[in-house]
Amino acid sequence: MENDQALALFDEILVRTKEGRIPWEPLGSDTLLAAIKGKRSLLLMPYTTTDSWGNERGGPSLTVKDSSDRELLRVTSEIEGVRPEALQELYEAARRQAFKVDEQVQDLLSDLRSL
Repeated sequence: MENDQALALFDEILVRTKEGRIPWEPLGSDTLLAAIKGKRSLLLMPYTTTDSWGNERGGPSLTVKDSSDRELLRVTSEIEGVRPEALQELYEAARRQAFKVDEQVQDLLSDLRSL
């Protein structure tokens, strides 16, 4: 796949995530997963790789997988045109949706106000 296609796909995922149209779910404590029409899945991690000691390295990464869980594409800031800040923005928007951050903060505010 050419970098132009990877960039276009990333941009579309970022836009749809910000619109709340991609159903992100938590998968563990910091990895996020979204199923797209049962055909493909998106896996979003807050890091790019792990070293031999298990330390997380690099910024967020997005992996596209097929229905058999095979990796089709991996988007990192190494792809020309994909800015690290945009990957972080995607991760943060997806994380907020997956963990329902806004609802939980609103609930906490209500609890605090009732004290």
